Amino acid sequence: MLDRGATTYVSASRIASHGALLRLGPEPLSVAWVNPSRRTWVVGLGVCGEGGGEVRQDVELPAGPWFGGWAFDASRAWPGFDAERWVLPEVLAFWDGARTHLVAYGREGTPRAVLEARLDRVTEVEPVVERGRVTRQADDRQAYEGLVARGLEYLRSGGCSKLVLARALAVKGDAPLSERAVLKALEARNPTCWTFLVRGRDGSAFIGASPELLCEADGGNLTVDALAGTAALGDDAALERSEKDRREHQAVVDDVRARLDAFATRIEAPPRPVIKRLSTLVHLHTPVSARLRGGVSALAAARALHPTPAVAGAPRERALAFLAQHEAFSRGWYAGAVGAMGPARATFAVGLRSAHVKGATARLFVGAGVVEGSTPEGEWLETERKASTMLAALGVGHG
Repeated sequence: MLDRGATTYVSASRIASHGALLRLGPEPLSVAWVNPSRRTWVVGLGVCGEGGGEVRQDVELPAGPWFGGWAFDASRAWPGFDAERWVLPEVLAFWDGARTHLVAYGREGTPRAVLEARLDRVTEVEPVVERGRVTRQADDRQAYEGLVARGLEYLRSGGCSKLVLARALAVKGDAPLSERAVLKALEARNPTCWTFLVRGRDGSAFIGASPELLCEADGGNLTVDALAGTAALGDDAALERSEKDRREHQAVVDDVRARLDAFATRIEAPPRPVIKRLSTLVHLHTPVSARLRGGVSALAAARALHPTPAVAGAPRERALAFLAQHEAFSRGWYAGAVGAMGPARATFAVGLRSAHVKGATARLFVGAGVVEGSTPEGEWLETERKASTMLAALGVGHG
């Protein structure tokens, strides 16, 4: 829970003499928040504050300065990761398209000399020239298809109209996986996605490239992505004709509108979805816009929206109960929310196309929306397509 208490933070900034953001160190990155299509490139080092507070700074950041998010299910968080956490890094670095800026933060009363000394400690780390061998561990396809079959039975019994069923894939390297190399690959291959890193208390990292905006607020204006319905790149026409995918997508749009009703005075959405193209997939996409009521924060709206039918199912409560009983692993922050909050703007993405990375191992998470007309084989193939984003970024099959 973000607590905007009495703590106040101050800052000092300078133009960096260093190069690319992903080379800044020497310690591991504590946060990363990147979207080239939105001209946003931000990374953080260390942790200055947790929870919240006021920040007085002499430079405007393109996002933040509070970074974090929350788990899909607060009762089933990963060890080493809080159910919800927001941090203010000790040092934030961002690129404005021409120069790299460094900003050091400290609590109110921190001498400027201390902040400047913190900036002096920022150095460059050597880029990863060669990655070791990374292999994908064996999957239990039969178990996932069995889960989908149980989900379809539940739908036919009237329990839900939609379920989103996920699976986890294991990856192992012969050396510690390079988080910076993964981030670089994700950014390069997914320039319209929100590439992110959130560091856990145990040193592990949640990394991904989300195609889905949970919501974004600029003042009182709120934008929400309704994203559901998936096909392989190039199958645009088939996706638009698919009755199954249109029903799955409409369930998300309807839920977003219903959940925003208590928070907004105006809600608008186009009558038909459009195609959103990614590096390997296409999705049905409907942008929903709203005007927040006075006194309603973007964080409150985001919490009300999450989890949408795009990552859980509908009705929400029945879908969540089914997932808690039948999914044989903890989603942790997968399909949760990740984002950045500043004084006037806030952006939250859904934690998709992602992996939990710790040392030489990673667990990838992918899911598929199950509605009437779905098949166990079809949903397995959809999750395989979705897994390709992170598998490629992790270097599976290379080295």
